[in-house]
Amino acid sequence: MEKEYLFKYDSAMEFPLDESIETVNSLDSGNYLISNVQTPYAEVYAPEINFYIKHSSDDISKKIQNVKTLYDIRLSVYELAEDFDYTAPVGNKLIVVSDTEIKELQNQFEKDNFVVIRVSASSILDVNGQIGKLLVSLKKDGEHLEIETDQIIWHDAPYFAMKQSGVYDPNDIGLDEACKRVLDNYGEFSYKNIIKYDSTICQYHERQSEICGRCADVCPSVAIVKIDETKHLGFSDVDCHGCGGCISVCPSGALDYTQMNRDSFAEVASFYADKIPLIIPRKMSLDNLSCVLKENVLPFPIEGEKYLHEVHFLTLLQKSGNPIVFYTDFISKGTGDAIDLLNEIFARKYGKKAIYTCETTEELEQAFLELENIEECKFDMVDDGMMKREIFTHRLSHLVGEDDLGVVHTKEHIHYGTIKINQDACTLCLSCVGACNVKALTSHAEDNTLRFNPSMCTNCGYCEFICPEKDCLEVVYDEMHLDKNYFRQNVMATDTLFACVECGIEFATTKSIEKIAAIMAPIFAGDKTKVRSLYCCADCKPKITMQEFLDQKNKSENV
Repeated sequence: MEKEYLFKYDSAMEFPLDESIETVNSLDSGNYLISNVQTPYAEVYAPEINFYIKHSSDDISKKIQNVKTLYDIRLSVYELAEDFDYTAPVGNKLIVVSDTEIKELQNQFEKDNFVVIRVSASSILDVNGQIGKLLVSLKKDGEHLEIETDQIIWHDAPYFAMKQSGVYDPNDIGLDEACKRVLDNYGEFSYKNIIKYDSTICQYHERQSEICGRCADVCPSVAIVKIDETKHLGFSDVDCHGCGGCISVCPSGALDYTQMNRDSFAEVASFYADKIPLIIPRKMSLDNLSCVLKENVLPFPIEGEKYLHEVHFLTLLQKSGNPIVFYTDFISKGTGDAIDLLNEIFARKYGKKAIYTCETTEELEQAFLELENIEECKFDMVDDGMMKREIFTHRLSHLVGEDDLGVVHTKEHIHYGTIKINQDACTLCLSCVGACNVKALTSHAEDNTLRFNPSMCTNCGYCEFICPEKDCLEVVYDEMHLDKNYFRQNVMATDTLFACVECGIEFATTKSIEKIAAIMAPIFAGDKTKVRSLYCCADCKPKITMQEFLDQKNKSENV
């Protein structure tokens, strides 16, 4: 049987591996899915395998099991990924932005059949487009010009230029690396679709007012842009860096990471039951990391470093029953707020730290010394297909249980809150229910109630914006109440149904009819039929007004 797992070793094997893993000391052919070394004969390179074997304190039997587990994790991620490979054509046109001569650089690229143009930085007004289709707007001798190019090398490039794919700044990455990228991308630029988008729960999509848009605000490129005229989001996969920062700040879960979506993450998290997860983003090189891994520590490899949010962390905590160690040199805005939130909740509930962030070997070793098992937090549930807020609600509700842990305040990039409704002013028009696309506000015909689940609320404020009544609905921002009522549907307003005075059919709430009558009755004063029509259903209203007209006509004819 052909094996999917490859393990290449240079010296003698320290211990045997599972029979599903093919072990070789030389490699010149084959077709594998997962490999512990970079090779064209395997689809996926898993550097965490060698890192674990070299640094783990586990005994031999556990190492044998865990190496197999690391291969299985990579296979699971590979099979559940929703990303696809794409390419964009890239021609030979190159602009070098420089105020000095570039003859040597120009000659170097012309040898590789590039057409090179030097442009001064002061003349450039704007850069738009994407790699292979860049458009440079510039002013020369008082004339506005536009030049098309495929790629740009720009020393000390401004932020607006670096947001476009195909622009390289030697001040950041070095001139040799900038030149290498130009050459590597010539002919064909490869990219993936990183972002999965659900417009039905987006807090920006087709709203009357801009309520959200955090994803576009944190995007370091032009991969996500707000189209204000239609309140639509525009996505450009070719410009996406794959960092995932947009996902961690998305309040509703409208954005997800294709390379490891929420369902995939939950399945991978199951491999870490009773283990200590060490999250390692792909960009963090393991080659020079010399750190003794505490017993039972198992690497958790991820691609983008910024997409992790509160659902990811709480899922992993409750499946592992252990703290999380996150090895990274950068914490994104949303991820940082999620870590702070969960650390505060776990401190209140268990008196223990949930998530350690480490950038150095010393910080990793200190975390391994400090961390304590959190067995009591373990909880499993089936969450396939559930929204981000639904998953978090169920998991956090189980953690809180019957306790009252007080109020925690969420921060700038993660919003959980509540609302207040003045029952006397609410007519149950249900505009707020229609405005809420995450099921925080719901209507219930069985008892004529408006209900609200605070834990589902994204704090977007759209319900307050859309409410037609004065001093009726108020959003309370960034307050999470850690008690059982926060995770339930709470009755916010109720009313009786009003029956049509003509046919007896219930057609509206009593308060809505009383409100309309209070406004219109004085205007209709002296006309009993019009006043009565205010208390009629849509079918009876025209009937009684028409009957009044006919009665008056007959009366005048008989006079």
